[in-house]
Amino acid sequence: MSLLDVFLELEIPKTENPKIFNATALNDFPFAKIGVNYIGFPVILISSKFEQTHISLKNIKLKYLELTHNLECKVSENGKSKIDNYSVIIFKSNEETLQNYFLGIVQSLLNSLSKKPTQKEVFETFRNFVEIFRSLTETPTKTIQGLWAELVLIEQSKKPETLINNWHNIPEEKFDFNADSEKIEVKSSSNLERVHIFTAEQLNPTNDSQVIIASIFTKQVSNGLNVLNLLDKIGNRITDTELKEKVYRIVSKTLGNTFEQTTKIKYDYDLAKNSLRFYRHQDISKVERINIPERVSEVKFKSDLTNIKPTDITKILTDGQLFKDT
Repeated sequence: MSLLDVFLELEIPKTENPKIFNATALNDFPFAKIGVNYIGFPVILISSKFEQTHISLKNIKLKYLELTHNLECKVSENGKSKIDNYSVIIFKSNEETLQNYFLGIVQSLLNSLSKKPTQKEVFETFRNFVEIFRSLTETPTKTIQGLWAELVLIEQSKKPETLINNWHNIPEEKFDFNADSEKIEVKSSSNLERVHIFTAEQLNPTNDSQVIIASIFTKQVSNGLNVLNLLDKIGNRITDTELKEKVYRIVSKTLGNTFEQTTKIKYDYDLAKNSLRFYRHQDISKVERINIPERVSEVKFKSDLTNIKPTDITKILTDGQLFKDT
């Protein structure tokens, strides 16, 4: 049973007191409860061990997230009420898909805590958690179509962990996946033509690097999959908490303040995975580095891959694991 399923079974408290919650304990995490407040927002309550040396804990209010430490709450569980102090995380949205995203991150967070966490440990863990949601108030760094295509490549790969490990930490990096001598750049097309925009750097790498272009068709459809659906698929294939956190961090930073709107956009999943093709950078028509004047930079151009023969990425002879695991 997912955290969302548990949350949806909770009854909303009949009160306007913001410190009263209906909640249920989480069997896998004895120090935590999932609850609901009077507005119907999901709430996570964490009890932690007090330390004399604990650092000053700062309460945080963001667009979607509210975090309060050492809050005295009245929690009703199985018809019985009890007053106690908790660190309280409130996710401020009634959108079920966004609630599922929030609870997916919470699951990762709880897995990273010890069985009897100290307040300092909770604070340190929350710091990364909060940064994920702070990104949702910032300017987006990439289109939803580009992000969706990258997630499809991860989800379709033989070993998602390898791709996530080598996924760009910031969306502005030159290559989407970079493992030193092995690099993969994902290009998507919504008009079903393999004509993509490249930068000169992407197709003119150093002599010791091999760049593979992953070309994917992306068509918006009402019955397709959105970014959150792909996150669920990827989450079912990986267990590493830090890798899950990295995926959430990149998705949040990429979409920024468009998150709520863009995560509703769906694309044809079958078309995307069936259209996925790989191309070596050597085979693609490009503006050669030698033809770019010394003081000219950020050169971009379109190149047509239609008549180029795709390559089997797993048969490229290199010493790395990125191509083998894709």
